[in-house]
Amino acid sequence: MKKFWKKPQSSKNPRNYGLVAKHPSFTELSDMPDPLLIPALDRPDTNTSDLTEHQKEWRNSGVNILPGFLPDNLIDAYIARREKLDQPGGWVSPTPYEHVPELRELALYSPLMDHMKHLIGEDMLLHLALTGWVSTERDWHQDDYLNPSFVNSWYAAVWIALDDIHPDAGPFEYIPGSHKWPLLRGEKVRNYMTAEELKDWSNWPNKSEKFVVPAVENEIERRAQPSAKFIAKRGDVLIWHGRLMHRGTQANQPGMMRKSLICHYSGINHREDMPERAEDKYGNIYAVFGSSPVE
Repeated sequence: MKKFWKKPQSSKNPRNYGLVAKHPSFTELSDMPDPLLIPALDRPDTNTSDLTEHQKEWRNSGVNILPGFLPDNLIDAYIARREKLDQPGGWVSPTPYEHVPELRELALYSPLMDHMKHLIGEDMLLHLALTGWVSTERDWHQDDYLNPSFVNSWYAAVWIALDDIHPDAGPFEYIPGSHKWPLLRGEKVRNYMTAEELKDWSNWPNKSEKFVVPAVENEIERRAQPSAKFIAKRGDVLIWHGRLMHRGTQANQPGMMRKSLICHYSGINHREDMPERAEDKYGNIYAVFGSSPVE
């Protein structure tokens, strides 16, 4: 198969995906979900006259930014617990909330859960928490393609600032309005992967970046849509759509602290693959996977 050199992305923090087979296009990796299967705010025929400002912003840009939304006592309690872990990348477990009540109380803060329900249209289920205090440096992607196809945008993620975030620390970057683009589909992506690459099933998203990221970069260039960065203050929250194109930027100062908590949620009626659940004392719901206790 003919090979060619894929040039690095055109940012001040270029990444090189190296010598690879000819990349599939964004169109070849995506499709538009059936409007009858997605949340009301995403449907083209939704009556917008009675929407709140937050709902309009969600429909138009795919994000809600809530300044100073989280209370200091919840932030301080979680920081005190998290500081006992001397690992910038956080807990290895993707579900440490199962064993860390301070994390659970922050991630399931009732006004936050109510706000997401206001956007998605049903109660939300917490099922993933990323606890690193440095940038993930995960390149351009949509979250929803990592899910089973039946999720179809009944999904949201939350970026919580535990401290003021310095612009050099690798802040969250996104393309406003990109949640209206077609949805990358995991099954379409995996069609371009080898059987050997798919043996390590848990790692297929990382292995597919070599062609997913260039496809997204080309689509961004084709649409000429500018990006935005979330330069947050302590207690600020950014909620983003499952189809929003985003990334964790590379830090200008490698290893610079970016104290944050990133949590992912799905509509409780749209995760049949996560049947084991529990509730906190306020009735907010989280998925249970029986993970091992964390330090």
